[in-house]
Amino acid sequence: MTDIEFLSLPELTQQSHLYLYRVNSGLLRQAVRAKVVKQAEIDGRDLKDIATYSRRAVRSGSLLASSEEKESIQVHRDESIRANQGSQSDAPLKELPSLYMTVAEPSLFGTSLIIRDLGDKTREHPPVEDIGEALDLIAHDAAQQTICLLVPDTHELVKSDAWNAAVGAIGVIEEPMVTPENYLLAARSYFPQSRLGDLGYLSGNRRFLSGLKKFVEDEPCTPFALSMQIDTIVLGEMENGQFCETVKTATTRAERLVLPETLRRFLDSRDSRSLSELMRLVDRLRHDRVLESQEILTRLYGATARTLEGSDRRYRRLEDPCHCVWAALVLANEKSFLEGNAFVSLDHVCQHYARAAGVPGWFNSSDGWQVIAPLLDIIAPDKPSRLDKVRLELQRALRGRLEALNTSDVEWFRSLIRDNERGEPGAMLDGRGSMAIVEADRWNGP
Repeated sequence: MTDIEFLSLPELTQQSHLYLYRVNSGLLRQAVRAKVVKQAEIDGRDLKDIATYSRRAVRSGSLLASSEEKESIQVHRDESIRANQGSQSDAPLKELPSLYMTVAEPSLFGTSLIIRDLGDKTREHPPVEDIGEALDLIAHDAAQQTICLLVPDTHELVKSDAWNAAVGAIGVIEEPMVTPENYLLAARSYFPQSRLGDLGYLSGNRRFLSGLKKFVEDEPCTPFALSMQIDTIVLGEMENGQFCETVKTATTRAERLVLPETLRRFLDSRDSRSLSELMRLVDRLRHDRVLESQEILTRLYGATARTLEGSDRRYRRLEDPCHCVWAALVLANEKSFLEGNAFVSLDHVCQHYARAAGVPGWFNSSDGWQVIAPLLDIIAPDKPSRLDKVRLELQRALRGRLEALNTSDVEWFRSLIRDNERGEPGAMLDGRGSMAIVEADRWNGP
């Protein structure tokens, strides 16, 4: 069944699930996980992490090097250490995850649920052979524990006999491609959980739905690509839930092309209206003036630097420390601006800023200092481009503002500066090499 159909089920009658999603999509992946977790709570099943065991390095790349080792894992992971110690006592020990051992191991505390996303590149996953062994247990109703396995459609596991057997036994939840036949269902499933808030009011907007249909008529797309198109229309063509008039006077048009002022209104207000104005302005820079992403980012850096420096005389009040949050986030996401869609990247940074600006002590949080710290070591290239020059200007402005902030939240930053001035090694991080160290809520899927 599709993930949309799965989420509409009033209750779940089975306990183990396979979810197949598109690479760089998985729009409803988090919702699928949440529904499975909720059912586990109702059933009294606790969440459990995947089991690991220690083993010594072997020449074979297979997780189960011999039938004796496989049997030892079935009994207990500690015995797998002894199984490897005989002939390879000098090899180093390594902790390896095993989905097979996890689902095969009975527990005195009852049945548990293991959730594993094989598309998560931040974690080490078991080899395909091991996952296949676990799926064989699921297919033959011999597993002691339950699983929710989330798998990208390009994963090699999908081609295995074990995967096919498990799908035949328990079925699969699959993310569909969006076509003119199902686009309406896909769009309406996204409206309530949009990054822009509840867009349910668009379900009956014929003009809006007609535009979406034209988007998918040329070529089927992933649900995530459809969600980005929805956001683009809302931010770029609509205001207060209504489509804007296409005919604009020259004066109004000129006002909308003043980037520093429009950016400053959003940084201070952080509401839907100021966000819409900023996004519509950037969209016009892209299409009316045909500016490349690099040029848009250069202008955005310049406008942000002037805001941090307080050089705009129209604003005669104390500068908001949240402007430093914005500067850090836009710098940290430079790679996504240059290599992806500038409009989508800006929307991502705006949403992240709106959340971070409302968090007390953001500068002192792990999210905050991991974003800011790599940006503070200012390195000028030998032959700087226009973008390099304005980036350095913004980095210096950000550093100056942080030094001037009268708050304990940035004491860690002052310590970094003091250590750097004393010349202590490793005091500052390479800002150019770590420019995108943190890109939370990435746009390649939830």
